[in-house]
Amino acid sequence: MRLVFHIVLYFFLVLIAVILLFPYGFMINRGLMSNSWILDSYMHYWTDGLNFSNYVQAFSDGGYGTPLVYSVIVCAIVFVSVPLSSMIAAYAFAKLEWIGRNFMFAFMMLTALLPGIVTQVPLYVLYNNLGMTNTLLPLFLPGIFFAGAMNVFLTRQFLMSVPREMEESAKLDGANALVRCFVIAAPMCAPILIYLGVSAFIASWGDYLTPSMYNNSVDAPYTLAYALYDMTGRETNSTHPEWIFAAATITSLVPTILFTVFQKYLIEGIQTAGLSS
Repeated sequence: MRLVFHIVLYFFLVLIAVILLFPYGFMINRGLMSNSWILDSYMHYWTDGLNFSNYVQAFSDGGYGTPLVYSVIVCAIVFVSVPLSSMIAAYAFAKLEWIGRNFMFAFMMLTALLPGIVTQVPLYVLYNNLGMTNTLLPLFLPGIFFAGAMNVFLTRQFLMSVPREMEESAKLDGANALVRCFVIAAPMCAPILIYLGVSAFIASWGDYLTPSMYNNSVDAPYTLAYALYDMTGRETNSTHPEWIFAAATITSLVPTILFTVFQKYLIEGIQTAGLSS
């Protein structure tokens, strides 16, 4: 009876996995088709060959190369700036004594209750008045100056587990707050910092809403996520749908690789932050 239960369970799990993976397999399959094969009036379910040249042409002739570079630049900045700003703010809340610390921390956490869409109009007005629309600046500036209330909260929770004795001994040796933050505390917070960096990278990599808000010109620098939508309807790419599927495959492949490589740190970071007090 137990064997039958496991067989049925595995059958349904495999069935669910196939259903979830089918769109991904369909995308990869279409990205490897030749142009004549994919444009044929008959719906072909399997590729006529491994046309990896579609990937090269998608980022050269298809115009996805420049958006790919812009996406890498923005995501690289976010990958570094979000953990850095989170670490600085969290260290101030967790390890430094100053007047109004608890009030400011509570006030900061209240901002987490605000839906992100509520702040989009004020932010657009601000960036527009500063002349930053149709640039990449709105895509990474928030991560440099404020990484987000929940990111600071998670980092603070992690910092609470760092022994105070290490801080005190470093202070006696003449280390200032910045040295104690980045030399003593930061290495011990590596799991949560990696978690924040990878999470910010993945969120920025697939972000369509933000570039669509601040880029309202055809000459604006497009990220890859936005270019997949904007350039799909253009004449060149509409006659080469295999380029669109190839670019979409690369777009989905990057966060998949990141999650696979850093899966251990992602799980360890969020678990440790949640257990710290």
